Amino acid sequence: MVSFQRKKGASKSPAANFRTAVLAGVSLMTIAGLATPAFAQTTQPSPGTGTGKGGANSDTMEDIIVTGIIGSLQRNLDIKREADGIVDAISAEDIGKFPDSNVAASMQRIPGVSISRGTSSMGGVPTSTGDATAITVRGFGPSFNETLFDGRVSASAASSGRGFDFSSVSSDFVGQIDVLKSPDASLSAGAIGATVNIKFPKPLEHSGFRAAGSVSGSYASDADGASPNGAFLVSDTFAHDTFGILLAAGFNETQTLGNHVNSQGWIGTTSDKFGSLASGTPSGVPAWFIQDYGLYQEHSDTIRKSGRLALQWQPSDQLEITLNDDFQREDAHQNQYGYSIWFNSGALQNVKLNSNGSVTDFVQPNTPTDFQAQYNSQVLQNNLYGLNVKWTPTNNWKITVDAARSESWQNPGDQLTSLDADVGYGSCASGTCINTNNVGITGVAAGALPYPTVYGPNGDASHFTNGFIGSHVFPMSSTRNYNVIDQGKAEAEWKSGDTTIRFGMQYIDNKEDLSSYDTFTNSDWQAYSGYGPASGSPTGVALPQDWFTKTFSTSNFIPGFANNGNLPPQILMANPGQILNYLQSLGNPQTKNIPGFNYGCCTPPFDGTYRLILSPGSKRDIEEETFAPYVAATFKTQVADMPLKVNVGAREEITHVTSSGLGQTPTAFTVTPGDKTAFTVAYGPVTTVSGTNNYQFLLPNLDLTLGVTDDLQVRFNASRTLTRPPLNNMTPVYSISTQRVGTVSASGGNPQLMPYLSDNVDIGAEYYYQRNSYVAIDGFMKSVTNFVVGGTSQKSFAGVLDPTTGKDVQYAYSTYLNGPSAQVYGLEMSIQHVFDDTGFGFQANATVVGTDKPYDPNNLSVSGFAVTGLANSANFVGFYDKYGFQARIAVNWRDEYLDHFGQAQGGSIYGSEPTFVDPAWEVDFSTSYDVNEYVSVYFEALNLTNETYSTHGRYKEQLLDAVAYGQRYTVGAHFKY
Repeated sequence: MVSFQRKKGASKSPAANFRTAVLAGVSLMTIAGLATPAFAQTTQPSPGTGTGKGGANSDTMEDIIVTGIIGSLQRNLDIKREADGIVDAISAEDIGKFPDSNVAASMQRIPGVSISRGTSSMGGVPTSTGDATAITVRGFGPSFNETLFDGRVSASAASSGRGFDFSSVSSDFVGQIDVLKSPDASLSAGAIGATVNIKFPKPLEHSGFRAAGSVSGSYASDADGASPNGAFLVSDTFAHDTFGILLAAGFNETQTLGNHVNSQGWIGTTSDKFGSLASGTPSGVPAWFIQDYGLYQEHSDTIRKSGRLALQWQPSDQLEITLNDDFQREDAHQNQYGYSIWFNSGALQNVKLNSNGSVTDFVQPNTPTDFQAQYNSQVLQNNLYGLNVKWTPTNNWKITVDAARSESWQNPGDQLTSLDADVGYGSCASGTCINTNNVGITGVAAGALPYPTVYGPNGDASHFTNGFIGSHVFPMSSTRNYNVIDQGKAEAEWKSGDTTIRFGMQYIDNKEDLSSYDTFTNSDWQAYSGYGPASGSPTGVALPQDWFTKTFSTSNFIPGFANNGNLPPQILMANPGQILNYLQSLGNPQTKNIPGFNYGCCTPPFDGTYRLILSPGSKRDIEEETFAPYVAATFKTQVADMPLKVNVGAREEITHVTSSGLGQTPTAFTVTPGDKTAFTVAYGPVTTVSGTNNYQFLLPNLDLTLGVTDDLQVRFNASRTLTRPPLNNMTPVYSISTQRVGTVSASGGNPQLMPYLSDNVDIGAEYYYQRNSYVAIDGFMKSVTNFVVGGTSQKSFAGVLDPTTGKDVQYAYSTYLNGPSAQVYGLEMSIQHVFDDTGFGFQANATVVGTDKPYDPNNLSVSGFAVTGLANSANFVGFYDKYGFQARIAVNWRDEYLDHFGQAQGGSIYGSEPTFVDPAWEVDFSTSYDVNEYVSVYFEALNLTNETYSTHGRYKEQLLDAVAYGQRYTVGAHFKY
């Protein structure tokens, strides 16, 4: 860090301003207050002018510390170079100024790190807002990476695994992020991908008063409006710098409009199961067809509020006490409008297959048309508070005691997760039905959007969105989760010369209380199913047709995909709350006759009000206790006159898991009156089921860093790490997840799951050939055992008859098993170069990964296995930083990868079908200008190339999701004092 001193109160001359700007171009560190003490550097005061505690003239001089892109990069480089293991870092460019507005977006600049763009299934349909939310490191996805806040584990009630959503962290508060690709025995068990340690500024890291803040407005293309954003950070020290307080708060709103084409599942079957085949199509061969096709538009609005309070007291040089509280709350709301069609294999006619067995064209007689008027929401609230005490009784010893609690709530006020008014028109073979459509899907091909061949009642497109709309089903749900982590750590450190020894004990108690309430369990969702009289149905009611006049256009719906012009041109937009109020206003069907009510529905009997009740299979209580003693030592020696730094450690992980839940066994299946595609399920009594698990593993690690020359060092790392299975996979109960005619599926957990284990080797070299410039290469190998896989098997409910077949109900049962092992290997290459004092520079990196267990689409085993998350990636950042002006353009690429096994609709006879994420480029641009030493203005543009997010199934033509989320622009100002 380049710094100089001036007397307080002295004004800066033009020459001084120019000097400050030049120094910004060659600065080597970020602002000292965001630097950890080990790396902070300042110009030493002259004798008698001390700036430390109690300095004789500490009020007459101050540090002027120059910051910027180049300073941040040099700090990152220094951390990497001096680290004991394999560590990359991203640090703030200034107080309250992180390189990107999104924390995960910054981390993708690190070799081996790639990001996921805001995919979620809020409301049941996967969608994307374009936000960078999760990271993959060396091919290992979010659940394989552990995220810490200042070394502490953070709870997450919304996560389906152990992954972390980085969009919930305000970048305005972050001082530094370390990505540890090799384990630190004193920090954590070392996740198989990486351990991410997010570090926040502390008040005593800098003397005196400091303040920073930002205000901005952001606008997403096609969104409903601009979004305000703001944050501030204030820090001060008192009583001769023995007491400090830091307060920060932030507000961020993100609005996105997404266009979405969705096939919720490609169901595996054989071609003889279809109603009829086109001429020349072989019978009895493997085949896959679209179960549920839809077009959606999603208006998303997410508000994030965050706050941080940190108090520090240092009564003496030997004792420091830190108390902190970090708070985040995210309120996500989405209005989702859509059109969908459901298909059953036995009803499909004139089916055509391609060479892969994908159904590329078919028709289905008498196909109902559904429109979704859906409101989705989620409230996620997190709070982490803790106490840290550091005591240095002698020059050689330091004792640290840390205790913290992290709590996370999903929908703490019992908020709705989804309110879905499905309306439309049905069909029947004869009679008074207005719709006998032979609807089909065609246009199936790689890079193309499938589209319906017919739309509108009896093919009348003029009445596609109005004229005959009646009620169908009304699913509602509320997910209510609570996760609390209590943790404590005691550590002693002994240091003498170049030798450091640390030993201690860490305890973590992780508890999850999971539950979901819905209208499926009591069958209220089908109270007015059937589409009503216009569809010739005895159930369902006609809805006021003047409610259905608003539509959205599908013109150029998904850029870059073929068949945009073949989609239905307009899709209905309706108000789900309006429809709900209307249906409930009809009264209590138990006290009066209501035409259109489904009198074969609901347990307990529907009383006119839709009620959410607990789904027994969702109720899960899981506790995971871990005791971890550890020891680590670092020392320096020489080999052939070359300095060698040795870091060796070991950590014992002792874990006890208890799991319990509520289980129910189905006793009867009946076809729902008015909806021939759905079953109503009756259940037996609710019982409590429980299970336990215990395991213990020793995790050693060795890091060697050899200084071949002053500028060249080589590294070797050997270690064992583990990643625990997701807690929600360890439930001892199962639940029915799909109850459609022809497709019944159930899923459950396994309390006996063991953690993934990985034996790791890294060999790399780093050449620091000039200031702020280096090249590096690192090869790695991971041998992973105990992979958790989703095994699927075909089973039957003995003695429970399927009324459509007269036989026992057949269902696909999915659970989790430990089994396969795999080798994962790769090569990381990176370069950073600054062109002398011109202000220009660039970063570039590429990662190539591979495995001995790649996915084989032709393996039709129900227990097929492949390593998920592996993708080659590359990043380039070009920048200019001089004279108070900064500009940066970032180009990121990630190849196709297997994200996970499983699709929104299950039921394939070939087990859990895969979900692949398609290749993607993203280009972002940002720039800023320092108006003066206190204020800068900035502009940011994300996704300049209007990239889309898309996924496919077993083969490239099996499109699952294609989402266009547009571009986002932000204009703002940053200030500091």
